[in-house]
Formats: sequence, structure tokens, C-alpha cells
Amino acid sequence: MKKELTAPRLGTPGVYEETFREGPAVLLSVRARWPQLEGEGPGLRRINRYYDALAQRWKKRWAGSLLERAKAANQPDSPPWEAALTFQLRLFQEDLLSLTWESMESTGQRRPRRIRQGDVWRLPQGVPLTLRELLPPARSWRRDAVAEILRQIEVRTASGESAFLPDWPRLASRAFSPGRFYLTQEGPVVFYPVEAIAPALEGFPEFPLFSLLPSQGEEAHQTSS
Repeated sequence: MKKELTAPRLGTPGVYEETFREGPAVLLSVRARWPQLEGEGPGLRRINRYYDALAQRWKKRWAGSLLERAKAANQPDSPPWEAALTFQLRLFQEDLLSLTWESMESTGQRRPRRIRQGDVWRLPQGVPLTLRELLPPARSWRRDAVAEILRQIEVRTASGESAFLPDWPRLASRAFSPGRFYLTQEGPVVFYPVEAIAPALEGFPEFPLFSLLPSQGEEAHQTSS
């Protein structure tokens, strides 16, 4: 008799913390927190292996090249370096999981180095979904997405809501990546790296693409056609 699979659940996150010292001086403090799913099936195990491997890669970097740099830069009055890996849940349903994970490295420079990535998974298969799969099937999907981003930037610039670099039309088009997005209940949200199109104070500029999705009336018409 085939075993019925239970619905995926978000389990206790993986956690790692370590402080590296040279004598009494703290060189580097690191901490990591990554997602873990509970439930049966190879898809969920695949997702857990992915995030376990992600955490191991960052731990290896911190205990390797970043620690060596911290040792070389250490001075009596040097502040300790810091590094972290965190995640934020964006959508969790029985059939969909979306989150963003972010790494931060503070090395005494003007501002910390920050990297963000978004993931969308189909559950319980453990298959990643792309932005193209989540937008209406059209050859112009990428052009349509960029056009919507440019429209939103123009509105935010005009209202003073956000600040962007002077050459934002070219930068936003050139730096657009369909891999940088996450999924919410309303639809996909794309984002850009820090300082790619806007000053650092704007963080990771985000742009919802909800307007590109068909309305409920259009969906019903497509289904009945």
C-alpha cells in the first residue's frame, strides 16, 4: 500500500555560530540560520540538502579566506569582523515555498557586503520554479517585466518615494536578472543587488510584477476556452 505523504512543514532552522580569536582579540564572529523542511518525500530532502550545502559553503568561506583576511588586517584597535547568513520566508503553501536568503560580511569597510538570492520551489516535488514559468506565456515576457520595472521607477522617482542612480533606465535594463525574484501570495517580486541601480541606502530595490498577471476574470476565460 502506497504511503500517503504528509504536508510539508517548516522545521527548526539549522543554526551555526562561531567566534574566531587570535589571543584575546576577536577576529571574526559568524552566525548562520538556514531553513529546514519536515515531511516525507525525496523532494523535501532535496531542498534540505540544497540549504545544508549552501550553509556549508558559507561556513567554509568564513573559516577560510575571510578569516585569513581578518588575521592580515588585525590591528590593536581593529573592530571584529562579522559575517551572517539569514533567510526570510515569503510564501509557504502546501504546494509552494518561496524564501529569500541573504549573506552579510562586515569587514570594517564603509558598509557591509550584502548578497541576496530568492528561491521558489514546487512542493512536494522539490523542483525550482523560474520567473518565466510564473508569468503569462509570451515571447515578450522578459521585455514586459523590464518595462514594468522602468514604469515603477519612474513613478517612484517622480513622487520622491525612492532615489535611483542618474542612469537608471540603462542600468535597470542591463542589470535585470530573472533569477533574482521571490513569490508572494499576490505574485512574483523581482529585486536588484545593492547599488546596482540605486544608492546603498535603498537596499535591494524591489518591484512587484503583479500587474503582468491575468486577472481572475481573464483566468476564468482562459480555463473555459
